[in-house]
Amino acid sequence: MFKDEILENENRRKIYKAIEGTPGVHLRELQRVLNMPLTTLEYHLSYMSRKKIIYAETDSHYKRYYAKALTSEDKKVLAALRQKRMREIVLLVLANQKAKYQFMADYLKIPHSTLSFYLKYLVDNDILVKEKVGYETIYAVRDEDKVAKVLVAYKASFLDKLIDKTLSTWLETYTREER
Repeated sequence: MFKDEILENENRRKIYKAIEGTPGVHLRELQRVLNMPLTTLEYHLSYMSRKKIIYAETDSHYKRYYAKALTSEDKKVLAALRQKRMREIVLLVLANQKAKYQFMADYLKIPHSTLSFYLKYLVDNDILVKEKVGYETIYAVRDEDKVAKVLVAYKASFLDKLIDKTLSTWLETYTREER
């Protein structure tokens, strides 16, 4: 069967468009967006995965769906950026080039334990790098180009004004440095 024939089914077409518009979306989020019964959604996702129309990837807690195959690096970044607080942390660090732990805790107004949990995840997944300077811990984005590439490619699926602001600042700085 060809992709067009498989997507003739109305439910499959809706599911595919939702995944294409928000790559890295997980099952329950898809269910909320499409307002479709869980069993129906699972059936069509399984069918489209078997036919290689969509790609499923399991991270620590979620099975995420993509319309096209992504590199494992891009999937890690996208999975982290799908979560609002982690996205805020990465964007804060990206906008400032480096950020101290205390600055992030004060700026984001989240408990230290929660911030530590998110930062550990981001460091363990090679998105941020951690450096100890005296008594302070400073974080930086490991590969700004990779993170910016994912943000630019999937910007529309995040619906976040902070991304627009950070990306425009980053792109201005990046193009200025190349001149």
